[in-house]
Amino acid sequence: MRQEFLLMADGAESVNGKIYILGGGAARHFVQTGWKAPIQLRADIAAGILVGWNETNNRHTLTLQVVDEDSAEQMKVELEFETGRPPGAKPGQEFRHLIAVRGPFPIAKPGGYKVVMTLDGQEQDPPFRFWIDEVERQQGQGGRVRPT
Repeated sequence: MRQEFLLMADGAESVNGKIYILGGGAARHFVQTGWKAPIQLRADIAAGILVGWNETNNRHTLTLQVVDEDSAEQMKVELEFETGRPPGAKPGQEFRHLIAVRGPFPIAKPGGYKVVMTLDGQEQDPPFRFWIDEVERQQGQGGRVRPT
């Protein structure tokens, strides 16, 4: 069993064997200067897992963690899942299991972060890296913000 993909998005939903992603791969998120901790990061996490033939029909544990540059945990979600073999499956085939975890997620401060997936206790690669940057609201720009 292994991670096929892992990313953050403006929106993600897993329904009927499909994953719907809006604004996928969003690696920079902005907060207004003068924010108060914690930041409620309005994002979702989308993940795809490839489950081997011999790993089907068993319970597995998935852990998703958001950690900062110093490896301090900001958020952790742990869940169990099971992937079955559909009718007509070919021996040795891998099966895709799709998961979406809805935010918002609490983040302590601006800076660099990563989402890390662990499957049955084994950390997967690559993590999804993202950044929180402060922005300053400009006067007379119709609500537009610019990075500082």
